[in-house]
Formats: sequence, C-alpha cells, structure tokens
Amino acid sequence: MEFGERLKQARQAQHLTQATVAQALNVTRQTISSWETGHSYPDIDSLIRLSDYYHLSLDTLIKEDAGVTETLRKPEVLRRIRPITQLLLVINVCFIVAILFTQHLLIAKITLDVMGLLNLLAITRLREFTDAISDDSSISRWQRCRRWAYLITLLLTLMTIISWLTLAGPLANNLTILCGALWLAILLAEFSTRHDHRTTKKRNAD
Repeated sequence: MEFGERLKQARQAQHLTQATVAQALNVTRQTISSWETGHSYPDIDSLIRLSDYYHLSLDTLIKEDAGVTETLRKPEVLRRIRPITQLLLVINVCFIVAILFTQHLLIAKITLDVMGLLNLLAITRLREFTDAISDDSSISRWQRCRRWAYLITLLLTLMTIISWLTLAGPLANNLTILCGALWLAILLAEFSTRHDHRTTKKRNAD
C-alpha cells in the first residue's frame, strides 16, 4: 500500500475530513489532498505530527514507500554537499588570486588556468546535481546572492580602472578579462532568472 493510501485510510477510519486534519496540522486542505493522492510528500516534521495525530508509528506510515523515503533523504544529502561546494568556491578564489600574481610565469599561469577550469567544471556539475534534487529555484538562489555578486564585480571593476590609471599593464589585462567574465556571468544569470520567472508564471497561469 502506498503512503498516500495509508494516510487516506487512517483519516477515514477516524471519520475525519481533509479540512479537519489540515486545521489540526496547520496546513491547507489542498496539502492534505496532495499527500493522499501521492502528488507530494510531507517533510519530517509533518510526518511526526501525522503519526501522532493518527496514532500510527512512523514505520507504519512510510513502510515500503520509496517516494517518501527519497523526500526525507534530500535535506541530508544537500547538507552534506553544501560544505563541498563552499570549499570548491574558496579554491577557485585562490586560483584567481594566484593567476593575477603569476602572469610573468607562463607555465605556472597555464597550470593554474587549467586547474581553475577543472575546479569550475566540478562546481558546475555539483550544482547541477543539487538543482536536480533540491526544491529551491534558480530565481530564489540568484535573489539571495545578487547583491554580493554585483558588489564584488563593481569592486573588481574599480580595481581594474585603478590598475589602468597606474599603468600596471599585465595586472590590468588580467583584471579586465576577469571583470568581463564576471559581468558576462551576471548577464547570463539575470537572463536565466527572467526566463525561469516567465516560465513559472506561464505554468501557474495554465
């Protein structure tokens, strides 16, 4: 028996309506309906409240249901991945700093460029994986980091202008390339976010 069917049977056995259960659990009636039809699954806190409310053990509620088990595992997986992503970002920053100060050593610069690109590829693939299992949208993620992205890019742009004014040729060239890449990344993020926002609005309208 599926998880949703167990919930429905437990509710009907106690002669309760979806509205009554929703009010007791402080959720909407549509949420209860979605759980019972298997369109979505409750989080761990809601599961505990359901278990107490229906006087059923958690093991009885989620027994042999892969969907709800997978839903419960997602936060733990994301929690374990987050420090890895942060570490890779720190390493990338170190690569950028090292590249800026080794422009006179061609072999060292090429080596750092390759290592930085490989690290960036690892971050991208890791982000794709977290996007696949996370309910967090690209819109909300960009809104959270947007201010910092613009601030850092503006500071680097200011450093680039100062470098050109002080005739620091090689450093200014590297900073110019870096700033160009950052502004391009911001434009792509803005375009992607606007596209996702329009797609979401259209889907909700339908």
